[in-house]
Amino acid sequence: MKEGFRQSMAWLHTWLGLTVGWVLFYVYLTGTLGYLDKEIDYWMTPDKQFFAEHPPLRQQLSLAQQRLTAIAATAQSWNIQLQGGREAPWLEIRWTDKPTAPGQRGTSQQETLHPQTGTPFDNSARATGGGQLLYRMHYSLAYMPLNTAILIVMICTVIMFTGMISGIIAHKNIFKDFFTFRPGKGQRSWLDAHNLLSVTSLPFHLVVTYSGLLFFVFIFVPTVPKIVFQDKPGLTVQQQVYQGPVGVGATTFPPAGTPAAVVELTTLMDEADKHWGNDKVTSVEVRNPGDSNAKVILRPLPNVSVVIPTNGLLFNGVTGELLEDFIDPYAFGPTDQVTKGIHRGVFAGPFLRALYMFMGIAGTAMIGSGLLLWSNKRKTKLLARDQTPHIGITLVDVLNLGTIVGLPIAIAAYFWANRLLPASFATRAAWEVHAMYLTLVACFLYPLLRPLPKAWVELLWIAAAAIALLPVVNAMTTDRHLGVSLAQGDWVMAGFDLVALATGIVFAVFAWRMQHRQAALSQNSINQVSD
Repeated sequence: MKEGFRQSMAWLHTWLGLTVGWVLFYVYLTGTLGYLDKEIDYWMTPDKQFFAEHPPLRQQLSLAQQRLTAIAATAQSWNIQLQGGREAPWLEIRWTDKPTAPGQRGTSQQETLHPQTGTPFDNSARATGGGQLLYRMHYSLAYMPLNTAILIVMICTVIMFTGMISGIIAHKNIFKDFFTFRPGKGQRSWLDAHNLLSVTSLPFHLVVTYSGLLFFVFIFVPTVPKIVFQDKPGLTVQQQVYQGPVGVGATTFPPAGTPAAVVELTTLMDEADKHWGNDKVTSVEVRNPGDSNAKVILRPLPNVSVVIPTNGLLFNGVTGELLEDFIDPYAFGPTDQVTKGIHRGVFAGPFLRALYMFMGIAGTAMIGSGLLLWSNKRKTKLLARDQTPHIGITLVDVLNLGTIVGLPIAIAAYFWANRLLPASFATRAAWEVHAMYLTLVACFLYPLLRPLPKAWVELLWIAAAAIALLPVVNAMTTDRHLGVSLAQGDWVMAGFDLVALATGIVFAVFAWRMQHRQAALSQNSINQVSD
């Protein structure tokens, strides 16, 4: 143990960060991309149609009801997903037929409708993991059982939380660090960058790290809830803790067996506008359509509430009478569900989502700068004593390069595979992932074959090219390139290409600066020898 409490905390912070830093970098980067999962899904399915105009919700709802009445008037249930916002880019209907025998489940079917005409069309797309896969990777990793991956991530998360607390204690000038950055000062600049990135988004890091533990607490520490909540016959610990959903979402409404027409669904929108504001409805569910005991459930856009599951309105499906303004509640909803909702960020609008992204990138850079700081600090001390770095520091350097630069290259390879693999390839979604991890392995092996300083520069240039050229490969393989997407106002497709181009430029700047810095150091060494 080091002398003094603060020095001990600094030592703990340093070594905790090193032991799990590479896994945390992976978790943070893929988790940050998860805040754009829908946008990435959209870019990775260019086969799907784009509609620049979003008709009024009432018009869409009327068209959907007409279609369902024509093809599924006696179904067990209807589900209508209205077009609007990032969570619902298309007008979709689903219905479940009545079961043919007791105890069986009805067959579910779905269609995508043209939002202007209500005509169904084929909106199928290439098989892909999309942004959802990147999001899941931040807690499920890859190529291992889910519970094992969750256990690894949870252990790393606990260590990160401990590392942040110890870092707060170790930094006696934490508020001064908020305003301090001294570029061009070598080791001091790396420390300033790490402190600045840590402090500016510290509340976000604390909340996201703690809330991440709540998602899998029953897997990570199963004994504690079992002691606190003694098992009851027929009930799991989770059911006792959360008491299960007791709202409309878990209620069944048996049909009366008496035919009755479904109310005009658009007339229910007025009541929804009173509760949530204009044009907030995103989905409509009809249970027992065509029956006198029909019920209609309207749910709002996810960003209406941070709580998931969100609230809704229950109506009589024949008369249109409002029966209940409900939320599917849980015993710990005010704490558990809100905390998890903050972690997911589904409720966030464009500005807040951009802030989430900024904080996530800052956290990723914080971890990366901490890893580099550990290595550079020890190499500086060894060089000052005319000693060469030992194998341990070399291993850390290789892991740093393979993670910090290699992971962005691997994610770019994931996007390249999405465009280059044939759309009809049977296992293309799996090979998108294989392409990503084969590339990542190559990036870890590369610094073993090249001098480390050159490997840094070369991999940075590779990252710059791989990311910046994504708009080019998109233009070569689809008809949704920047020339088309910008003209049509398809800002999601265009935004992905533009962000990729900007990110590639950032990597190119880093590569250029490092290349020139190494050239300057090499020239200085030559001059010293000649003198």
